[in-house]
Amino acid sequence: MTPSPKPLSGSPARSYPRSSPLSFSPRQLLRPSIRLKTALYLLVLSVILLVILALNAASLSTPRSADTTLSTAASPDTPADTGEGKDVAQGKDAHLLEEEIQRSFEEPDFALLASRQPYQIGCDIPLEGEDKGVLVFLGIFSAADSKERRDLYRRVILPDFPPNLVTVKFILGLPPFPEKPISQEALQRSLFLRDIQQEMDEHGDMVLLPVVDNIDLGKTHEYFKWVAHEFEGPGRVKGRPRFVVKADDDTILVMPNLISAFKDIDCAKNVYWGTSAGRSHYFKGYFRGLAYAMSWPLVSWIGSADMPPAHVIKIEDARTGQWLHHLDPVTDPVERIDMGWTMGDWNQLDVSVETVGLHWCKLPEWVEEQHDRLLKIWSDADRPYSAEHGVPPRLSIAKGRLTPEEAAKEHERQKELGWDVQGNLDH
Repeated sequence: MTPSPKPLSGSPARSYPRSSPLSFSPRQLLRPSIRLKTALYLLVLSVILLVILALNAASLSTPRSADTTLSTAASPDTPADTGEGKDVAQGKDAHLLEEEIQRSFEEPDFALLASRQPYQIGCDIPLEGEDKGVLVFLGIFSAADSKERRDLYRRVILPDFPPNLVTVKFILGLPPFPEKPISQEALQRSLFLRDIQQEMDEHGDMVLLPVVDNIDLGKTHEYFKWVAHEFEGPGRVKGRPRFVVKADDDTILVMPNLISAFKDIDCAKNVYWGTSAGRSHYFKGYFRGLAYAMSWPLVSWIGSADMPPAHVIKIEDARTGQWLHHLDPVTDPVERIDMGWTMGDWNQLDVSVETVGLHWCKLPEWVEEQHDRLLKIWSDADRPYSAEHGVPPRLSIAKGRLTPEEAAKEHERQKELGWDVQGNLDH
């Protein structure tokens, strides 16, 4: 048998020897087939990882609202007794002495000074006809994770308000962004936003502002900006409000008296409505954030101004009062309507048919109890709880000048503690 000839040194067999199964060269990764397999393996691993993360996120419970140490029984405890008052005194008010904060409240804002002024905006808003507006736009500030509170108000409070006169919306901000864009927290945030969108689609009574939900980070200005742009345009705009209210979601506004407060006022005036009872003394000329309102020209003016962050953040109610100080007192005087002690914490007021707003309704049962209390008071006074039977504002204003006994006691207690709260009304 003739032996096979030996391969020549320059033959292909010598130039490209067969690799050992255990050998590996980095150059192999450059081959098309190897690159394709590697990419497929990485893709499969990535999909598996994402599925695992998604399943873990879905297994978590729905985000819960912040835990609270409030008592579960109604009592005469004030915000101070439950911790919030201490936060206000030692936190919110304590930092007001910081130079940067003080300066931001004193310096002018050129965006407000340079924009179209309220007297140039006007208020041609009919309440009847094809292009009719509404008397009041009521924005209730709500945390994104407070669906139970919104459902409670939908069931107990909102049915009071006639939709032909009052548009009611819950005003939400975005949940905080996670530190890592690809993480379990990010997935949970996406699922949470999906739930918010479903709630918005179901009820149609929510506004999601493009700002992180923090009252001291410009949410109020973003709210006025949204209203101003939502109803902007020349001439008459359907749905445009004569007056815009900002309210907390632990405030019950007495519907008949809210309607009565605005129905006979010329919305072309620069109307600023609310209460100064119990406000901090660091700033003058502002109304407390539990609920206050402005006429359309003021809201359009503020919401159309592109102000820097330094002039929209911190102490939202005092900030609103500060914006109004920019107005020329000759061409744009502000008409301040102070309801005094007819608005305030429910456990400090002498509640009667003249009452306009009850604050500090923190617990669900307090909302129902105080609402039932209002209805009973109106029933005992033989006065229908309807839009047509509100108490004349002059009567509420007169009663609001009288400091209730419980409010006076709380004021004295806070003075003894060294807290900076002023209970006197403007005269």
